[in-house]
Amino acid sequence: MPKQRFDTGRHLASRHAVKRALDRHKVVVVDKKFSGGQVTTRVLVDGEYYDVDNRQLDLLEMGRTPEQIFLEPAAKH
Repeated sequence: MPKQRFDTGRHLASRHAVKRALDRHKVVVVDKKFSGGQVTTRVLVDGEYYDVDNRQLDLLEMGRTPEQIFLEPAAKH
């Protein structure tokens, strides 16, 4: 019976993909407000709340950090 070869490159790529997914910041949508034709979304990232527009939300979901897109934490209620 022929010996089956283990594809090390594929295995490592898979492990790297899992690591990247785990390292990404979790973005939790907490609330959405619609006013004057605009949407403001409150999100929770790493224990802090931020009010973001759709573009900023997309950037966060792609893995950017709030600091990278110059977000300030929202005032607490």
